[in-house]
Amino acid sequence: MKQIRNITRFTYEFTSFQGWRVTLCRNQLHFTRYFSDKQYGSESKSLEAAVETRNKVLECLRRYPGKPELAFAECREEQPISCYPSGLRPRKLARN
Repeated sequence: MKQIRNITRFTYEFTSFQGWRVTLCRNQLHFTRYFSDKQYGSESKSLEAAVETRNKVLECLRRYPGKPELAFAECREEQPISCYPSGLRPRKLARN
C-alpha cells in the first residue's frame, strides 16, 4: 500500500478498531483523529475522510503560521461524524 503522509492504517488482529489515524505535530503540539472503517462504512470511505481532515488541518496550519495551537483548536471545533456506525445510535437515557 502506498504510504500517505500523516495517516496511519490500524488493522491489528487483537483490537476491535480497524481504520485510519491522522496525526500532525507542530512545536510539540499534536492533532490526532481516528477514522473507523465501521463508522464510515468501508476502508476506502474512512481513508477518504482521513485525507480530507488531514488536508483541512494542513490548511489551518498555513492560515496560522507559527501558531499551531490556533490551527489545531479550530480543527478540533469541527464535529466529526458520530462514533456509531450508520443507523446505530444509542437511545438517550432519561434523567431523573
